[in-house]
Amino acid sequence: MSNRKEYEKKVKEKLEELEKEVDALREKISSAGAELAPEQHPKVETLHKLKEEAKEKFNELLEAGDDAWEDLQEGVEHYWTALGNELKAFDKMD
Repeated sequence: MSNRKEYEKKVKEKLEELEKEVDALREKISSAGAELAPEQHPKVETLHKLKEEAKEKFNELLEAGDDAWEDLQEGVEHYWTALGNELKAFDKMD
């Protein structure tokens, strides 16, 4: 059980970090206004959507019983990775 708690803590910290990055990016973009290239708008929305989906999966993980918990780890890690990759790709566009 301690491994589960450690994993949940690690994932929570990483997702909070990614959330802060997404929120900071959205704030930066909204303050830039018209300077934002039109092709970047969908990318920002994708980041926001992934952030919300990652939070949902993490909440499912927290509520899951031991049998389902291991299966849900994969889903959480998928969103974690996707969100991180999208953030990296967006940073390269700046």
